[in-house]
Amino acid sequence: MITRGPALGILEIGSIARGIVCADAALKRAPAILLSSRAVSGGKHLVMLEGGVAEIEEAMAAGVLAAGSVLLDRVELAMADDQVWPMLGAPLTPLDWTDDPDAEAVAIIETSTVCAAVAAADAACKVAFVIVRDTRFAVDLAGKSYFTLTGSLDSIQAAAAAAQAVADQRLVALEVIARPSPDLRGRLFR
Repeated sequence: MITRGPALGILEIGSIARGIVCADAALKRAPAILLSSRAVSGGKHLVMLEGGVAEIEEAMAAGVLAAGSVLLDRVELAMADDQVWPMLGAPLTPLDWTDDPDAEAVAIIETSTVCAAVAAADAACKVAFVIVRDTRFAVDLAGKSYFTLTGSLDSIQAAAAAAQAVADQRLVALEVIARPSPDLRGRLFR
């Protein structure tokens, strides 16, 4: 198993060209590891960095400064939850959870930014035993993002509340389904 981070930083910029400049500025400031620098739907550019806490703080400060008025969102997680790291490779289609007895309920969290989705997932995973399932970031979604969680109903409710609090005004929708239909279990998106 690969050890990640422990810190994660993501910049969401409203200009593709400026996004590349931000990645350059961040990497010149501190020895962070560039996970991704890419254009996504909505004319956005995402810069994802990992490294030590101090390195990410420094790199993010430089990236934010370079972004200026086109910075749409940002997230810094000093100790990102283990389930957050695989999400960064979105889109992710989960392993089949049709027969998972612990998947009693599902939450669908939709946000206006990638940063909000990552922060919400991190918060959700830290307050309750839930499993991140489907994840999609900004591509073919007009810049929006979503992820799903499964777990017991009480865990999903606690995780959903934490995700909602963190996403705040960037939350587009949050839905909880108790005992999903057998036709939907494990395959929410066909």
